[in-house]
Amino acid sequence: MLSIEVFESFCVTFLTNQNFKGLCMKSKQTYLVLTLAPVLLLSGCKWFGGTEKAMTPGVAAVKDGKPMPGGVLATWADGSAMVMQKEFDEMLDLMMKGKPELQGLPEAFLPMVKTQLLNSMVSYKIIDKWVKENKLDQAKDYKQKFEMALKNATTAVNVDTFMGALDLATSEGDYRDYYEKNKDKVALVSMGGVKAEGVKFETEADAKAFLAKAKGADFAKLVQADENIKNNLQDFQYVNDKSRINKSLKDAILAIRRFPSVIMVKESDKIFWVVNATEKTETKYRSYEELKDQIENTVKQTKQQEVLMKKIEELKGAYGVNVKEGAFMPKQPQAPAQAPQAMVPTGEPMPKAQKGKRKKEAAKPIKPVAKAA
Repeated sequence: MLSIEVFESFCVTFLTNQNFKGLCMKSKQTYLVLTLAPVLLLSGCKWFGGTEKAMTPGVAAVKDGKPMPGGVLATWADGSAMVMQKEFDEMLDLMMKGKPELQGLPEAFLPMVKTQLLNSMVSYKIIDKWVKENKLDQAKDYKQKFEMALKNATTAVNVDTFMGALDLATSEGDYRDYYEKNKDKVALVSMGGVKAEGVKFETEADAKAFLAKAKGADFAKLVQADENIKNNLQDFQYVNDKSRINKSLKDAILAIRRFPSVIMVKESDKIFWVVNATEKTETKYRSYEELKDQIENTVKQTKQQEVLMKKIEELKGAYGVNVKEGAFMPKQPQAPAQAPQAMVPTGEPMPKAQKGKRKKEAAKPIKPVAKAA
């Protein structure tokens, strides 16, 4: 099987070939399809602009003036078959099934794809032969990599088969429901709200006096004319349900219906505001249609994850699986055991009797420890 990594390397060379790019300008779809082909094709082919003639699969090729046997597409020096027509057809079929979009490839492009596939297979046969002749496949490192690749491939196929057996169907209703529930996360453009600013006062009388001046006047000029007023001005920007200001103040601002308006709001017995509200804008969201593709992918991935984990948990129970969850967690050190002691609450004086007892014990001479015989 051909690896994806090498295929990607091929794409860079193959798709930058000037002759191929010229042809592909006629079919943007074909250009994109070929970059996604699930087969690795090496860039060693000289089909485009080269002097070597390409072998067309299904036609007996000529080597040293003699046609190759029927059903053979490439041979070794001794004439033995390297690539058989049957093997090639099987690989081509796998490629087409792996990417359904290749099935709609225009006939004019099929010779290119087939030629690249054939040369890729030839290149890999050569690599395989060289590795075996030099016995590199017997090396420990080679065997470890081969084993890992085999495990990864097996896991990938098993997971793909497992997922294919699960019910992962989603509907238009699922997508629209996700949009409505997550509008603030995925579609929000602007929260909107009431554009407002306010001057803070410590007494109700001062607030009312300023309010009387502000009604019908230019609020901005009035604020700039008094340095003390200017220092107590706060711009609330657009006040909405998400705004982090005092609730009483926020509710009063959101309750305004005419704009512009100047009102007084009591926040507490020591805080009064004269608020200047100039306009109100509605919350703006990107439409469902704009985000449909993104939402569809998110919903499908989310459902896939949920269904997968649910099924795995179900199978854990069915198979009686037990997992040692804390196997790799560091062990917590245990505190040394201590003998219980009578505790005296902090801040409370020690009883006099206990104080006298401790003084007497401290005054007793310490007896020397007897030496061992």
